[in-house]
Amino acid sequence: MATIQARISASAELLDILLAELGEIGFDIFEDTEEGFFAYCPEALFHSDDFQEVIDRYQAIGKIEVEMNRIEKQNWNHVWESNYDPIRISNLLFIRASFHDSEPGYQMELVINPKMSFGTGHHETTSLMVETLFTLDVVGKSVLDAGTGTGILAFVAKKLGAETVKGFDVDEWSVENSIENGALNDLSSIQFDLGTVRDQALVEYDVLLANINRNILLDEMAEYAKRIKPCGHLLLSGFYQEDVPLLLQEASDAGLSFIAEKEKNRWTCLHLRKL
Repeated sequence: MATIQARISASAELLDILLAELGEIGFDIFEDTEEGFFAYCPEALFHSDDFQEVIDRYQAIGKIEVEMNRIEKQNWNHVWESNYDPIRISNLLFIRASFHDSEPGYQMELVINPKMSFGTGHHETTSLMVETLFTLDVVGKSVLDAGTGTGILAFVAKKLGAETVKGFDVDEWSVENSIENGALNDLSSIQFDLGTVRDQALVEYDVLLANINRNILLDEMAEYAKRIKPCGHLLLSGFYQEDVPLLLQEASDAGLSFIAEKEKNRWTCLHLRKL
């Protein structure tokens, strides 16, 4: 399945509005640029009329520049291999592709060869989740990684000592890629499945990780809570700081309490605990 990429340039006043509007019509991944942001939508969910209606509605307020692209998954390997640099998350984690050399000075190293799946580690939300995960004691614990992407968070949890780790994703490419990356890191014991959280058995975990996007997190919050042990932890990211009040209200309704918050370039990670 291809992805529609929209590059949006506008005033700061309009950018927040446009981001929220596009999030309501199928765009679920956003990446900041100097002039605005990239927005990504699965091609199957993209409706050009709805997109144009949003742009036209706000053109009256200020100038909006739009550049559209269709990204084919089969072209991704060439793209990332030519542009993919190693990722350094504090002194905690060094992430490299198989064609990069190892680098000393980090508590942990992972080899990740991404396909088209989101979660290479370059994005702020991955860094935030990794940094927060390192603050938890997961030794001997069970961990569920929702929307696993390339498997990074699942691998970190296992290397931190978690006994049982499972990941899942709605993207078949992500599942296949995570399994391949598990083999590269001698972590083939981690199970990766295709599906959403609603497809997962009602098994309670000590820690649940969900680095996805605001709309999915809001929709699935109660499902996450059902799969967390009492006093267990939920780490969330994939949203902006201004989305926090809405997510905290949904979390509270699901019986989850606030523990901590981390922010980087407006992207935010929430640490919650089941009551």
